[in-house]
Amino acid sequence: MNVFSFSCAAPVIAGWPARYRWLAALASGALIMPAMAPWSCWPFLFAGLSFYYIILSSAPSAKTAALYGGLHGFGYHLFGLYWIGNALLVEGNDFSWVWPLAIAGLPLLLGLFSAAAGAIIHLLAMRTGGMTRAAGFLIFIAGLSVFEWLRGHIFTGFPWNLYGYSWISVLPIAQFASIAGIYGLTLLTIFWAALPGFLLIQDGPRKQKALWIAFTALAFVSVYAYGYIRLAHAEQNYRDDLVIRLVQPNINQADKWLPEKAGENLGKLLSLSFPEPENQTNPTLIVWPETALSFRLMDMPSVREALRDVLGLYANDVYLATGLLRRDTQDNGETRYYNSLVVYDRNLTPVAIYDKSHLVPFGEYIPFQKWLTLTPFVKFSGFDAGDGPRTLSAGSLPPFSPLICYEIIFPGQAVYRGHSKPAFILNVTNDGWYGDSPGPYQHYVQSRFRAIEEGLPVVRSANTGISALTDSYGRSLVKMSLSTENSENISIPNNEFTTTPYAYLRDKLFWGSVLSICFVCVFLSRRNKCRGRTI
Repeated sequence: MNVFSFSCAAPVIAGWPARYRWLAALASGALIMPAMAPWSCWPFLFAGLSFYYIILSSAPSAKTAALYGGLHGFGYHLFGLYWIGNALLVEGNDFSWVWPLAIAGLPLLLGLFSAAAGAIIHLLAMRTGGMTRAAGFLIFIAGLSVFEWLRGHIFTGFPWNLYGYSWISVLPIAQFASIAGIYGLTLLTIFWAALPGFLLIQDGPRKQKALWIAFTALAFVSVYAYGYIRLAHAEQNYRDDLVIRLVQPNINQADKWLPEKAGENLGKLLSLSFPEPENQTNPTLIVWPETALSFRLMDMPSVREALRDVLGLYANDVYLATGLLRRDTQDNGETRYYNSLVVYDRNLTPVAIYDKSHLVPFGEYIPFQKWLTLTPFVKFSGFDAGDGPRTLSAGSLPPFSPLICYEIIFPGQAVYRGHSKPAFILNVTNDGWYGDSPGPYQHYVQSRFRAIEEGLPVVRSANTGISALTDSYGRSLVKMSLSTENSENISIPNNEFTTTPYAYLRDKLFWGSVLSICFVCVFLSRRNKCRGRTI
């Protein structure tokens, strides 16, 4: 063959030696990573998913399709989550020996979702004439997006780096999450990104390809126009009844719990919390990051006195919202530990408490601990889980939704579904475990999408960064650089009348789209059987 024909791409790839096909599947996943933060270069997603579509269409069996899918997922998550291993390299950590397992183990587990998706897509597509047909392409969109949803829910869920997050650099497109959430945007993104691969191998007439391109262009322009108009008409009014003092102490993770560093660490937090003139005329909420304090420190009279002294410098109402490693002794003498967010008044009386409910497996608790005699990275028996999402209200503070660390990565779980809507989402996190890596940037992007979905501003305090204020459209109003010591007074946007369709519907539109695709596939399959052909 002197001239390469793209319509023969799948058979050509199928003829490659096995090791080349495996490497190609692995590379198709790795190729997507520049589309995620901190780069957010979305064209790489089109290249990676289109390449993967062509590779998957060359699979001769469901078993091979599962292998290609697993390698694709492994490559994607290996290059996207390698930074998780940094937590094991923090000085003084006893689990550094687990580093290779952390680097490869989690991508392997997450790759199982891609493997299952590959097998099921192959089986269903073969019933409709293969992946070179319209029904096969639709099955790919639905199957891959469903397994992305499952990845975010099964075994406590880990919806990190969903494909839709690549649009953070194109905010008008990202606004679609206000309607269908990140899973709906991910489904749409798979459609857009894999279409070039489908068109390259489709054996239909040019007119049919032109219709696909026209429909895709129309969908893209419509989504962009919706987001553009939404942003253009977004009013930005700020609350005048509250000032938030956002604190980012930038305490090195290796120093965080050293007894000899306790005074220095607390001194950083206190010095960054001193009032400025605007704090004397309005109520102030000081926000410290996750586990900024511990029960041991709060049991020390000198620490409590120092805290009261700083809070006493504020002339108006003042509250301290801080991450706290909290200990609670039950009536039966049993001691429990919680990763908590506690709001104190100026007398250090706790006026609101939220206990983290979505704990990190192996980091904050050990699954099946009766059989696995391991110790979590927190170096004690592990945390107990709280009761789930809540809306906190205390004193003169407006109601807010508290989230600790990676709780904010879970779509649809950022706000308690009660009668009253919170004024903002408050997210405290550490992120000091991961250093200057893609991790904190990816975490920050996900918090911005929760703002878009819920139509609420997000106030974020991170130990080493990225602390930020995001408005309800995902726009960064305040952003502190990673690995810097800083504090800043901020006013939160007043969005009490802003409600998004996603806030009502949750993932219903996503599942409605999946079912619609299934109905279309069934229709095409039955029609073509009647005609004795496939399209």
